[in-house]
Amino acid sequence: MSIAPAADIIHVWTEHGTPIRLVWAGNRYRVAGAEQIRTTGTHDALTHPAEQLPGWSVIGRAEQDPADVRVFGVQRQGAGWVLITFDPA
Repeated sequence: MSIAPAADIIHVWTEHGTPIRLVWAGNRYRVAGAEQIRTTGTHDALTHPAEQLPGWSVIGRAEQDPADVRVFGVQRQGAGWVLITFDPA
């Protein structure tokens, strides 16, 4: 697995909140599958664990080369998206 540079910005298109396309490193990818990454936060002041949605795990297939399939970890940051991790599938 590779860890992307901290400032690796990508462009993500969503439909009903779910990623459907993305552009990274000049390549366009169609989303073949997407799963929400959730974590549970706890704090002494909370009576129940707070569930957070830090991002998505996305399987993308390159439009230019269908053999190029990757798994991306993406997270919303402000008005855009940031690539957290990527790995060939």
